[in-house]
Amino acid sequence: MDQFVNLHDKWRKQLNNVALIIACFTLVLEIIVSYFMYTFLPGTITISLPQYLVLKIFLPSAGYFPLVLIGKYIMDNNKLSDIIKNYSSILVIIIQMFIIACVHNVFIFTSILYIIPIILTVVYSNKTMTNIITLISIIFLLISSCIPVTRGQANDLFHTLQIFIAIVLIAGCSLITNLLTNIENDKNKIIKNAAFKQLQLEELMKCDPLTGLYNMSSFYNTLDTAIKKNVMPLTLAVIDIDNFKSVNDAWGHEKANEVLIYIAAQLHYCCSPHGHVFRYGGEEFTIVFPKTSPIQAKKMIETAQSNIYNHNFNISPNIKITFSCGISAYPSSDYNAHDFFQLADKIMYQAKFTGKNKIIIGTPNSCSCKFKTYIHNRHPI
Repeated sequence: MDQFVNLHDKWRKQLNNVALIIACFTLVLEIIVSYFMYTFLPGTITISLPQYLVLKIFLPSAGYFPLVLIGKYIMDNNKLSDIIKNYSSILVIIIQMFIIACVHNVFIFTSILYIIPIILTVVYSNKTMTNIITLISIIFLLISSCIPVTRGQANDLFHTLQIFIAIVLIAGCSLITNLLTNIENDKNKIIKNAAFKQLQLEELMKCDPLTGLYNMSSFYNTLDTAIKKNVMPLTLAVIDIDNFKSVNDAWGHEKANEVLIYIAAQLHYCCSPHGHVFRYGGEEFTIVFPKTSPIQAKKMIETAQSNIYNHNFNISPNIKITFSCGISAYPSSDYNAHDFFQLADKIMYQAKFTGKNKIIIGTPNSCSCKFKTYIHNRHPI
């Protein structure tokens, strides 16, 4: 939707430029036509030159250019709604057409100038706007067509026929514009539906189909973004289920999957207020905690650990589910997302190799050397 709002703002500016071009072009054309008429066809103008300049050049221009300024003021006014701005961008042009038609009603072409603003409404794909502008155009046409009659021009059948034809043309233009609007709206629906399906597909690609958590790719994107935005303190937890192969062997893959789903739900329930939970792969989970200390992260994970340990899966043989967890705060700007994960992963393996069912908070200096070679080669990106 924001893109359409930006497009409408762009189109309003362009329509205001069109109104300015109309004002300038009409003024220049009036001056040129006046010169040639007074020079080569002096008998065609029955009023004095000063009166002609006032009625045909000065007064119309006094309407054209202020309309452009008013339109720009409305367009730049943040207090006004987009609907008002959209309508004003068209109304400025239709009033300019009305002035031209009033000043030059003796020319047949002026009666069909009202087609221009009707066609321009297609940029907003709004049938209501098109119909309203059509009604205004017909009213303006009738008013401008009556002006020469009040000055003494014969209101004959030919004049009435001109008005009728102009109204038919305006109505036909309105129907065509509405048809184009329908086509444009249908195209927009297709594009929106396709974009929505694309977003759904992208979202599915980011998610683990079993647990519903975001996957490893999303984890690295989230962690990398947090590091680049310097969201500190930044804490990372890596969790690995203890003896999960034994769970698979004892309960089978289907029941083992239920364990993974339950663990994912508990981690999300206990940690989501402050952290983002991911299934890294297999029986391993990661949690990114922006603006959270390792102590705070540990308390949340301990709650999940307790809930999981005390949960009865009602499967024989009865097995208590535990996990090992390594937690680390982001140590320095020398660490990228992968290095940061390796650090927390290394701490997690310290918890696993020193008894399991533990949550350890560590630092780069606290990691023992015997894990470095093994951990360094794990989980390549």
